Amino acid sequence: MLRLGIATECDDYDGEVFRFLVERLLARPVERWQTEIHFYGDRSVKKLAGAYMRLAARSGVRDFLFAVDNDGGARRRPEHAPDHDVDAQAADEKDGCRWCWLERATAGAVADVRCVVVPVQTLETWLLVARGDALHPAPEKVFHRSALKKQFFGPHPLPPTEQRTQVALAALELPGGIARLGELASFRQFEVQLEPWRG
Repeated sequence: MLRLGIATECDDYDGEVFRFLVERLLARPVERWQTEIHFYGDRSVKKLAGAYMRLAARSGVRDFLFAVDNDGGARRRPEHAPDHDVDAQAADEKDGCRWCWLERATAGAVADVRCVVVPVQTLETWLLVARGDALHPAPEKVFHRSALKKQFFGPHPLPPTEQRTQVALAALELPGGIARLGELASFRQFEVQLEPWRG
């Protein structure tokens, strides 16, 4: 079993979706390490990352996944590219690449293995693709998170967290759901980072 520290914008929803994805992609059980530290939004993930890893290390946890949504736009928060200047992108709090921003915030800590995940534009982008929705334009080009959430969950208000999690996991369990995610660059980048945990 892989014991994994998972820090996301919403512990009970995003955290469980990422735990499920890692478990499915690795084809092995994944236990999410529990702590009194809770994350609420992207800034809390960045701010608390170091303290979270140190506390987890004292409990024997050495492997971590950190995830925030891109929440980008046509001219801000570009999708991560290998040729990015990580220092410059990470320093641009408002418009820089969120992968670079989060990677830099979590670097140099106690982790044996650290995975940084930034769905473009939101986790719901991935869920829409997994569900097989025909999306025009491509979901990464829909820049309003509320539109993506509404498209996935239906009209507002959003359902309670437990129900949202059930709906999300059901989309990922659909035949071909996870395979369809391979079309997305942000998902492929996530998959590559799982290699050290395979086996």
